[in-house]
Amino acid sequence: MKVKEFSVVRLKDGTEGTIVEIWKDGEAYEFEPDDHSDLDDGAPLTYAIHHSDIAEVIA
Repeated sequence: MKVKEFSVVRLKDGTEGTIVEIWKDGEAYEFEPDDHSDLDDGAPLTYAIHHSDIAEVIA
């Protein structure tokens, strides 16, 4: 599966969101979840994921 910057993806845990940055030619990604309701105040809005965390590219 090809993941590009600003691809919308679903993670294996069911979380959906957008890839906002690609690191080391796709070794890792900066991911912004669509739903921020489970984040604490002051928590970062994005976090790092690996290619193996992605279940599918939605768009």
